[in-house]
This record gives sequence, structure tokens and C-alpha cells, in this order.
Amino acid sequence: MPLKKGMTVSEIAGYLQGDLKQSIVRDVQPCLGSLTSPEGLFAVPRLVLSYVDYLGALYHGYQPQKAGKRRKFADQSYAKMFLKDVFGTVDPNYAKHGHLLWEIYRNGTVHLYEPMKLRNQGRQITWEVYKGPRTRSITLAGPRGIQTHLAVHLVPWQYEPNKWAQPISINCLYEDLLAAMDEYVRAIQTNCQIEQRFSQTADALQTPEETSLQWW
Repeated sequence: MPLKKGMTVSEIAGYLQGDLKQSIVRDVQPCLGSLTSPEGLFAVPRLVLSYVDYLGALYHGYQPQKAGKRRKFADQSYAKMFLKDVFGTVDPNYAKHGHLLWEIYRNGTVHLYEPMKLRNQGRQITWEVYKGPRTRSITLAGPRGIQTHLAVHLVPWQYEPNKWAQPISINCLYEDLLAAMDEYVRAIQTNCQIEQRFSQTADALQTPEETSLQWW
């Protein structure tokens, strides 16, 4: 069922759990590869968090405003809200660390190829991408030699006095996106305000964007 104006609750559920979820499976699942292969480490967070950008726009609702000459649908604050409110029901660590996930793994991989390193008041945080379960033992070679630590998906790990890394499992990120969409559907079915915000955005998206580009 494609996105359209005036969708009923059942049609919204059909769109999210049908068309959109199938798109996610087709786009993201092939990038995961096997647990022992290197592919997908940057592609999966890039794709998953781009979907979160869209879902955040639907979750927030469209309010007529512009970014330059174009209408503004998406904003990082909407995406972070979706991570906190909806992903947070799947894993509470999204509510606590979702803002870091977005800044490091979305802004970096979309705009600058690889995840970003951040610094605040002399403290630094970098990235650590792995495949596998939500909790996994990882061995790293660093300034202090070989270190082994228990990586927990999303939870920053302090490996030097002023240095941290935020580990993410790309398998968990993909599975949590699918689970979060089910949570979002349940929220729409039980909260008319969340349903109305979806409809505001869906209806506005059906209107073509004004442009000065010519193709004739």
C-alpha cells in the first residue's frame, strides 16, 4: 500500500508494516552479509538512520515552514525524538544514547563517509562498529596494548581517562528498526494525536515541491 492522502489507521499500518518494512528488508538486509564478513559496517547505519529521518518526520507531524525555498519535513530533532520515544521502547539505551548514535553514525556516514569523532571539554568519543549480538566481547589494539572489553550496543565505553567509544551492532540496529516500526504502528493505533501527526506529514508529502529546475 503506497503513501497517500487521507489514510485510515488500518491503511497507515498496512503502509508501515507492508511497503516501508519491505523496503527496509530489501535495502538493508543484503548489506549485513555474514557475521564474519566486513561488508555493511558503514552502509547499515547510513541506511537505517536515513529511514529514521523519514520516520521522525512522520512521527513529529508536518508544520508549514521552510528551509530556504523548500518545505521542511525532516529535522534532526524529529529523528532524535523518534529514537528516544519509539526505539527507546525496544531498547532503553536509545533513549539515553540515541543522540550520540545520530551525531556519530548518521551525520558522519551520510555527509563524510565514515562515522564522526566528537570532542567536548577535552573529552573525546569515537566509533566502534561490529556485527553480532547486543553484548559482545571485543579485543582492540590501542596505546595501552591489547585491550578486551564487553561491548554493549550503544553504551559508551571509556578506554582512556578522557576517551570513549560508542559501540554499535549493525545487526541490532537493523532488527531494532523493524521492531520500532511495529511499536510505532501500535502507538498510532492507540493514540489519535500520533495518528494525526502521521497524516499531516503524509498528506503534505503528496503535494509536489516547487522548483526552478527545467526538464523540458
